[in-house]
Amino acid sequence: MDANIPIFFKNSGWLNFFLRLLIAIVFFMGYMFSVKAQDTKANKPLKYYLNDDKTHFIAFSGYAQIWARYTELNPGSKINESQVNNTVDISLRRLRMKMTVVPIDGLSLVFQGGTTNLTYLSDNENAFELLDAYGEYKFNNKITIGAGRSNYKGLNRFASGPTSTLLYDVPFITLGNVNRTDLTLRNLNLFAKGQLGRLDYRIILAKTYVPVTGKPLENISNFNNLQVKPNLSTYIKWQFFEKENNNPTSPGSYLGKKKVLALGIGMEYQKDLLWNLKSGDTVLNDMKLFSADVFFDTPLDLESGTSFNFYATAYLHDYGPGYVRNLGINNISNGADSKTISFNGAGNSYPVVGTGHSFYLQSGFTLPYFNQRTKKTRLMPAFGFQYSRFERLSDPMVSYDLGLSLLLKDHASKFVFNAQSRPVYTAQVNGLKVSDRKMMFVLMYHINID
Repeated sequence: MDANIPIFFKNSGWLNFFLRLLIAIVFFMGYMFSVKAQDTKANKPLKYYLNDDKTHFIAFSGYAQIWARYTELNPGSKINESQVNNTVDISLRRLRMKMTVVPIDGLSLVFQGGTTNLTYLSDNENAFELLDAYGEYKFNNKITIGAGRSNYKGLNRFASGPTSTLLYDVPFITLGNVNRTDLTLRNLNLFAKGQLGRLDYRIILAKTYVPVTGKPLENISNFNNLQVKPNLSTYIKWQFFEKENNNPTSPGSYLGKKKVLALGIGMEYQKDLLWNLKSGDTVLNDMKLFSADVFFDTPLDLESGTSFNFYATAYLHDYGPGYVRNLGINNISNGADSKTISFNGAGNSYPVVGTGHSFYLQSGFTLPYFNQRTKKTRLMPAFGFQYSRFERLSDPMVSYDLGLSLLLKDHASKFVFNAQSRPVYTAQVNGLKVSDRKMMFVLMYHINID
C-alpha cells in the first residue's frame, strides 16, 4: 500500500458501502415524503406506523461510538513489524443500525447490523455485518418466547452487552467470553423471559459458536474443538422500587430518571466445553459460571439533575484448571516479539477472566445541570474497580477505571474521558506475578440515532 495514499481511501469497500447507504437513505426519505396520505398516523422520524392505533410499526434506530486513545502497550508489543511502547489512534468502537418491526399484536422482529473495533489496521471490506436477527412473541407480561440470532444471555445484568453505560464501556469482566463462546456476544438461541410481580427472569438455551480452540495442555484448560453441546444460562432479579424493562441489555445508569434497586443472581453452564491434559491423559472440563449482583440508581435532586449510581457483582468462574483469558478490548497491536512479550500478550491485553473468584464495583453520580433552565448539559464522574484471584496467577489481578462524562443530552449524546490502569504479569521464580502497570486513556463520543 502506498504510504502517501490518504487513509480514508485505503479501502474502496467502505466508500462503496457509504455510497450505497446514502442512496438507500435518499430513497427512504423520498418514500417517507410520498406517504402524506397517512399523516393521520403522526409518524415520528425513523418510525412508521402501520395502523391508526400506533400499535404496529417499523422503527429504525442506532448508535455510534468513536474512540480517540493513547495506550501504553504491553512489553514486546508490535504494530505491523515495528516494536512499539505506546501509540495514539482513532477507532470506531461500535456502530449499530437496527430495525424493529411489530406487524401484529405481541410479535416483534429485530434486525441489527454493525461493525465493532474498526481501527486503521482493519482491512476487511465487509466489516459491516449482520449481528441480530430474531423474533419474539409476548403472550403477556409474565412470559415472552423468542428465537433467532441474538445477544440474549444470562449470568448477570450486563452479560448481554452495553447500553447507557456508567463509564466508557461495560465492565470488561462481563465480556470475558466474547468471541470464545459467541460472535460479538451473539449466538443462535431460544429464550424465555418475563416478569412475575417484582421478579424479573430470563432463561436462554444456545448452541454456541466456539471460534477459537486449542490443543489440550498439561494442567492448563482451554477450549476444545469437539462437538458443541448446548449452553444454558439464566438471570433473575428482584426489583424493589420502580420496575425495569425486560430488553436484552440493561442500562448502566438512569441518570436519576428512575429509582431502581435490583438484586440478581445468574449462572451459565456448558458441558465438555474445555479440555486439558492430566499426566498425559485428556480430561474434559465443563464451563460453570455463577454471579450475584446489586444495582442501585436514584435521583438526589430532580430539579437540579443530581443522582447517584452503584453496581457491584461477585463471580465464581470455573473453566477447568489454570484457565486465564487475556483480553484486549479494541486492541491496536497485531504482533509480538517472542523474546520480550509478557504473559499478558500484545497491546492492551490483561487477565480479565479465569478460573477463580472475582469482584467488580462501579459507582458514579451526576452533578447539577450547567443551565437550570434548559436542563441538558451536566457532568458525571465515575469509577470502576476489579479484584480477581485467579488460580493460575500468584498475584491478585486489580484493575482501575476513572471516568468523567459530559452529558450533552443524557446518554443520547455524550463525551466520556476514561483512564484505565492494568497490571502486567511476567513469569518469575515464584509464579506469574505483577511486574509493572500500564495506562490507557480514552476519549469517547457516543451518539444515539433514533
